[in-house]
Amino acid sequence: MRGTGLLAWGSETVYAYYTTDGNAVRVRLSVDEADRFRLWEGSRVWITLPDREPVDALVMNVGRMPPFVWVELIVIAASAAHSR
Repeated sequence: MRGTGLLAWGSETVYAYYTTDGNAVRVRLSVDEADRFRLWEGSRVWITLPDREPVDALVMNVGRMPPFVWVELIVIAASAAHSR
């Protein structure tokens, strides 16, 4: 799946491009948004893609290519509401 849309990133909402492949997710954010989220490899984040349940994800890579940042994530677990 891929597309653009509003993503919930923790408690924030951003408009971003994203792709998914199994448990792997790539998100393209602006450099300003990435700095605001204080992204680094190994950090965990709750992310909700359009028309999906929230998931707990681990940041695997943060690739800076100004004016964008590519964030590569691995989904750790679906939300508790989704797994019931």
